[in-house]
Amino acid sequence: MRTLNGKHRTGNVLFIALLAMLMALPQALNAQSNIMYGASRNPLMNTANPAFFPSHSRVYLALPGVNLDFSSPLSYSSIFQYDTAAQKTYINANSLLDTLANGEKIRFGTNIHAFGLGLNFNNFFITLSAQAKADIGFGLPNGLVTFLNEGNYNHVGDDAMELLDGNLVNVRLYDEFALGIGVRLLDDHLTVGFRAKVLNGYLDVSNAGSSLTLTTSPDYSTMTADMNLDMNYAGAIDFVYDSAQGKYTYNITNYLTNNYGVNFDLGVRYENDFLEASASIIDLGPGIHWNDNIQKIVSARENNTFTFTGMDVSTIMQGGTLDSTYSQMLIDSLKSLAEYKFVDGGEDYWTSIPTKVNVGGMFKLTPGVSAGLLFHGEFERGLVKVGEVFQNKTVGFYSRTSLLARVNIHDWVEVVAAASVLSSNGSWSWLNPGVGLTLTPFRTLQVYTFLDYISNIYLVDAKHLNVSVGLNLFLGSSSER
Repeated sequence: MRTLNGKHRTGNVLFIALLAMLMALPQALNAQSNIMYGASRNPLMNTANPAFFPSHSRVYLALPGVNLDFSSPLSYSSIFQYDTAAQKTYINANSLLDTLANGEKIRFGTNIHAFGLGLNFNNFFITLSAQAKADIGFGLPNGLVTFLNEGNYNHVGDDAMELLDGNLVNVRLYDEFALGIGVRLLDDHLTVGFRAKVLNGYLDVSNAGSSLTLTTSPDYSTMTADMNLDMNYAGAIDFVYDSAQGKYTYNITNYLTNNYGVNFDLGVRYENDFLEASASIIDLGPGIHWNDNIQKIVSARENNTFTFTGMDVSTIMQGGTLDSTYSQMLIDSLKSLAEYKFVDGGEDYWTSIPTKVNVGGMFKLTPGVSAGLLFHGEFERGLVKVGEVFQNKTVGFYSRTSLLARVNIHDWVEVVAAASVLSSNGSWSWLNPGVGLTLTPFRTLQVYTFLDYISNIYLVDAKHLNVSVGLNLFLGSSSER
């Protein structure tokens, strides 16, 4: 029998915090900015619809730019509240539990647009692009928060508490190289676009079935924690156990990995003197085939169970205040459960990239002023192929619907404003404004900044934000749309 101890170890806290974040990480989505989709002169629009080419342009060079997207059901101020009288910060556990009950996740994604080239040949155009992408996200396990807030008195005997309850990991880093073509039809009013993408994966971490359960004896005298680590890992970094140092070391096996994949984009766009209408499907295909350094992260012990005694868990959190003494005792003891090792991961496997759908329309109110509506949806298909076997996991759906207004002054200055409604697995965020500014003096060097889904101007109250900044260069002009 293992008992709790109260010794403080900073390394233990950091390790447990990192492990908890990794095990709680869900699938993250790399969302686009609807403000960007509404721009008429920015080459980035082509990444969301391969039928788009910047208006009145012959050749463009997309110089380095970056897009950051953040979405969370929680804001700092809604969870952490300061008690002026007591001069301390406490956790609003009820607010936290109510939010987690919706099954939402904290999501973060980033795109680095390294290079882009567009060539306009009047009746058709060709585009090339290279991007580096990272999809990261995390969510707090509902079961663990419930345990800290309510204790274990309602779960005794065979009624074990599942502390992780499905908020799992999926972290992915990869490159994307794309070749696209657009063809103009019907006197240039209709454009059809197609793009093929080659994907090169650098890191994939996913939870294959990790669990952490807590069983309380009928007389409440003991609690038994059973932790099972089971995580997939693949990528360019190989982890090797150094028996002399008693720890894992790593080395980068190669910079050009063998984790290749392919996806496709389809788009259509119609424009006349009064209307612009468009639709696209982005990232159709199997995704990335992982072959390098396929490993499993598993529990170091086969019987990874420990029994705790002498502690009233219901006192860990009272009235939203976390008792640091009890929580530190729990963290120190859980550390022993978290010992891990890397083992052979078995067969190669595939992971999908979330599929995006865009449908939009803009009415031309005057030659330089337009207004319209855009719907952007993302499907997490959860398609995984292990060896020759396909598996379908839970499908998530996220949407962003925006009212857009655009003002273009001779293609030198373009301002786009939006008000967006966001949906995530049945939870809604109703008003999220955005604004974008694109400056293209002499229709040559372009500087752009987009701020979208601004849920609040104060960071402590913010739940959503999408930021894009970058440069583009235009060579030559065209009379084409």
